[in-house]
Amino acid sequence: MTSLLLYFLLGIISAIIGALPLGAVNLAVIRATTTQTIHNAFYIILTAGVGEILLATLALYYNIELSHFFTQYPWVQGSFIFVFFFIGIYLLFIKNKINPKNYPKLHTSKLITGFSLATLNPPVAIYWILAISWIDKYIFELTPHTPFVSLLLFFFGIYLGKTTTLYCYGLWGHKIAQQKNSKTKLSRILGVALIILSIFQGIKFIAE
Repeated sequence: MTSLLLYFLLGIISAIIGALPLGAVNLAVIRATTTQTIHNAFYIILTAGVGEILLATLALYYNIELSHFFTQYPWVQGSFIFVFFFIGIYLLFIKNKINPKNYPKLHTSKLITGFSLATLNPPVAIYWILAISWIDKYIFELTPHTPFVSLLLFFFGIYLGKTTTLYCYGLWGHKIAQQKNSKTKLSRILGVALIILSIFQGIKFIAE
């Protein structure tokens, strides 16, 4: 029973650590709560948790293959770093100068948005490759041969940790939305955060 609880708790902790840095899903959740409602963001959160489980599952069963893929095609990870950097530039310097009436109306399903942003994310996939390898090496066995119930609890912990962290981001966005000039301030905060994050990731990417 103690070991099963440990798998569950470690799944939660690992997911929280991976979800805390600002990324595409976090940005989508904050955006949904500030421009619409926390209810709209909830659909993104639910499917983002499913996407996180999928990435963790792939990292568990195809650890070596994924490691070789990202080593052989480094441009995949590099392209996401550039995307985050330019999104940050847009939010910081451009977004607030554009008339909202000129925005294109996109009617993308929130469920699809959450799942796609969570799964099509090389940095998160790399995180789970490293996290699962580290857990297996230093804490307890975490391989495809681990008992099914233990893996089930571990993945449930991942889902709970991911969705809880994103929900906290949503609450933060909702709180900011109540303030005066909230959208302008939020755009600047997110822009600076994304630029700093992309620079940090870029330095780390080049160093590796």
